[in-house]
Amino acid sequence: MKFAVRDKTMFQTAFSPTREEVRTLLDYVRFLWEEEVGARIAAHPLYRPSDLWKHWAGQTFTGFSLDTILLQGGHAFPSSVEVGLGGEGGETTSRWLRCLGALFGGKEAARIRQGRDPVQLQRRFREFYPHVAVCPEHERWYAWHPNPYFRCLEAYVLREKSPLPEQMLEVGAGACVNVAFYRSLNPSLRTTIIDLPETIMFGYCFLKSVFPDIRIALPHEVGSRQADERADVRFLLPTQVDWVPDDSMDFCFNMSSFQEMTIDTVNHYLRFMARTLKPGGTLLSVNLETSRYLEGNALNHFDFSLYQATPRVQPAPFGTDLVGHIPGLRMAHAEVVNSARTPEAVRR
Repeated sequence: MKFAVRDKTMFQTAFSPTREEVRTLLDYVRFLWEEEVGARIAAHPLYRPSDLWKHWAGQTFTGFSLDTILLQGGHAFPSSVEVGLGGEGGETTSRWLRCLGALFGGKEAARIRQGRDPVQLQRRFREFYPHVAVCPEHERWYAWHPNPYFRCLEAYVLREKSPLPEQMLEVGAGACVNVAFYRSLNPSLRTTIIDLPETIMFGYCFLKSVFPDIRIALPHEVGSRQADERADVRFLLPTQVDWVPDDSMDFCFNMSSFQEMTIDTVNHYLRFMARTLKPGGTLLSVNLETSRYLEGNALNHFDFSLYQATPRVQPAPFGTDLVGHIPGLRMAHAEVVNSARTPEAVRR
């Protein structure tokens, strides 16, 4: 055991779990260590995370007390200033001053508060969508994660008219706000989520707080017929994508994580999602038109060829407004209907 200096301001969220939920998560953590899951994902030829995402995920962890689960996120949202805790000489003072200035002074402080304030976010959302309100099914919980909620609501509003999905696949679901969004509208929804091991903790806890009776299967339970058949939500690791059957999903979704991957990894995921999507099913990507993080990652490099259709691309103005403090960044809503007639055509 070694001490690790934490050098980044982070989100913390506390949950009050049941004993069964704690046992489930501890079994999952034991699985991650015993199976050396981190090393396996890092070495995966298709889906290994970028160095950027490994850095963020590496600063994400879960803590257990006797009656509380504490989650701490590696993503700095909507802004962070790194503050060294030692070993940096005179640089430490200047970083602390920048941090204090960001928190207590000027436009940056106002922007940080607005990025977390459900009232402010709803007001800004209505500037773009004056006739759209929070769905009644979401009133109880939307303010717990208001920023991703309103981005999910924008994606829902911009979708072409179609029935609610019965089977949904999401890559990079994060706290699972989008999963909660659709499940609130369709309680019979069954969802499969592909995500990194640290992030899965966030999704599990959030979904259990919104839907206490929801049946969730975690990656260490894959292969258990009972778990697979009963699960409303099934979490899988990038190394487990082969467990998703061909031609099984009505709707595939990604929001704000394709932009954090290399373009090769994005296109591997797009091929995987094409394999799993039913003919006539929809893929929706809501990501930066050009990644601010990784060179070569841009929407015009996304490979949609296996869908045998041209994506419908339109601006996501509310999402763009949230990153508007960085000039030139635009969120794009890219939606494509799978026109491949058979799974065999997709595999070819």
